[in-house]
Amino acid sequence: MVEKMEIKIFSTIEGAKNAIGLAVIIDVLRACTTIPVLFDKGAVEIIPVRTLDEALAYEKKGFVLVGEGEHGQAHDAFHHINSPSEVVNEDFTGKRIVLRSNNATQAIMDAAKSEDTVLASFVNLNAVVDYIRKNKPKVVSLVALGRLGERGLEDDECAGAIKSILENKPYDFEDMKKRVSVCDCAVLVRETLGKPKDVDMGLEVNSYPIVPRVDTENKIKVIRPYFEIQENNNKRLLNRS
Repeated sequence: MVEKMEIKIFSTIEGAKNAIGLAVIIDVLRACTTIPVLFDKGAVEIIPVRTLDEALAYEKKGFVLVGEGEHGQAHDAFHHINSPSEVVNEDFTGKRIVLRSNNATQAIMDAAKSEDTVLASFVNLNAVVDYIRKNKPKVVSLVALGRLGERGLEDDECAGAIKSILENKPYDFEDMKKRVSVCDCAVLVRETLGKPKDVDMGLEVNSYPIVPRVDTENKIKVIRPYFEIQENNNKRLLNRS
C-alpha cells in the first residue's frame, strides 16, 4: 500500500520556520527564478546569506556576489543584482556564488525543521514535482514566501500549481499568467524596479528544468531531474555506438 503524501502550505518567511518534511521554498519574483538561471549559466554552488556583511566576507574568498538592497533595488556592493534577466546574460561557468535576498535566503536559513529543502518557481515547476515524486516524502511543506512578510499572489499560485500537479488535478497556467502579471509584486518589479523582463522570465513555465537543493552545509547545489539525466545518458550511449 502506497502511503499518502501530506501536503502543507505555509506563507511568508515566518511559515518557513514551521516547514517540516521536504520543504519547498517558493519565491517567483525573484530569487527562486534567478537561482536556476545561475546554475544554467554554469555556477557550481550558491551560498545563501542573511546580510550584506556576510556576503562581503565571501568576496575575499573569490565568490561572486549576487544580491539586492532592502527594497529589491541594485546595490553597489554586489557584482550582480538578484535579477534573472540580468544574470542570464553573464557567464558563471565554474563560479561559486553568494546570494543575499530579502526573502528566499532568509527563508532557507529559517527552514531548520525540514529534512530536505529545495527551491521552486514556475521556471522549474515540473522538475521540482519530479523530485518530490521520486523521493516520496511523507510530508511536503510548500512555503509561498510573498514579499517582506506579506503574502504574494505569484507565490501562492506557484504553491497551488505544485499541489495540483502532485494531486493529479488540472491547473490553468494561462489564467495564472494573466493574474500574476498584474499582481502587486509584478507591478513593483516591472515599474518601480524597472525590470519587466524579470516578470516575463518568472512566468516562463518549465523553462529551467533543474532543482536547486540546499545541502547539510546550507549550500545550494543543482540537481538535474531524473528525466533530464535519463535523456543525457541516452545521448551518451548513442554517441558511443
